[in-house]
Amino acid sequence: MAIRSVSTHDPRKVTRMTIKVVALFSAVLSVVFLFSFVFSEEGISELQRSQKRVNELQREVQKLETENARLRTVLDDLNRSSYTVERIAREDLGMARAGETVYVLPEEPADAPARAKSTPGS
Repeated sequence: MAIRSVSTHDPRKVTRMTIKVVALFSAVLSVVFLFSFVFSEEGISELQRSQKRVNELQREVQKLETENARLRTVLDDLNRSSYTVERIAREDLGMARAGETVYVLPEEPADAPARAKSTPGS
């Protein structure tokens, strides 16, 4: 006659209990991490500062792209038209063609109009 032992230990119950403990532990850890993220110095406030900086940089990039487009247009004009090159040479550099005479008038001081009005005998 063989003696059989009857086990009161149910492995399915142990597995369910282990899953419940792991789920509870994960939930507690998630709450702790979420709480530390929201209220830490490097949390939400840092995220908001970073987002603001990104927005500022995007506006700066847009502004620079617009300026680049304008400069490309000027460069294309310079490459296509000798008139534009001549205008820049005359106005900005004070150059002239052969045989032309360039007259340069002296600049008036900033306070010249005020002195002209206060001159006695006018």
